[in-house]
Amino acid sequence: MKCLKLISDKNCQIQKHSMLYGRKITKDKTLNDLRGMRGDSVTRLKSLLLSVTDVPPFWDWKEEFAQDLTAEYICDNENVSATSLPEAAEDQGVLLSFPHKKYQDRVLRIVKNGRDIFSLPAAATVSFMAKCLLNKGVLEFNEYLSARYADTRLNFSMLEPEYGFDNFEKEEVDDCLRTFDKFVSIHTWDEIYRDSGLNYKKYSPGSDAYDWFRRTKYRGMSIAKFRCGNPKRCFGFREGDVFYVLRMERDHKISDHG
Repeated sequence: MKCLKLISDKNCQIQKHSMLYGRKITKDKTLNDLRGMRGDSVTRLKSLLLSVTDVPPFWDWKEEFAQDLTAEYICDNENVSATSLPEAAEDQGVLLSFPHKKYQDRVLRIVKNGRDIFSLPAAATVSFMAKCLLNKGVLEFNEYLSARYADTRLNFSMLEPEYGFDNFEKEEVDDCLRTFDKFVSIHTWDEIYRDSGLNYKKYSPGSDAYDWFRRTKYRGMSIAKFRCGNPKRCFGFREGDVFYVLRMERDHKISDHG
């Protein structure tokens, strides 16, 4: 549902096979069975499916396919010709799957006629789907962060674009992502406070002149910061169990004064 919501929000469309609704999505339920089920989650799922799958209706009803129906396509030593896998691969798309070990958050290798090779990302979680959409230029990096860390203790919805990652090198971004992953994996806030690697502390500028937030709506709030690999710092504030990221600092010049 989170993947469908992300796809819908970005006005992307899902192409599907005409037999999709008759396929089992659990041991004994098909998508068609959802029509007779009730509940908020089921209603939301049906609504999301309709919002992203109505146009075009089915890829196997198109006059021209992306894949070559005379070709042989192999994936993991299995013939997948005339399925959604080569259709998505030839269309340079992303495969959206229910959780399944074959297709869950990995890049599939599709071989056409024993020589042409396609890399097909297969997503089952919103984090991996967001990464795929980022790589395709559909998501901005800040949007990717919001999706990747949705429902964790890190929230990027308030990150100010001008203080984001535009000037960061790839290695610096990777440092930050590793730190963010660590931040959300630690069990308690007490452990975060004690973690010497994160060095989580209150932002305490020596004077108003050095206060990075003095001309913002966050003036007077209890701002904190933590280390994302020296010299990078992440600034924000905690509300309940969530840390709202406001700004990233690349060179520690602000942190030198607080």
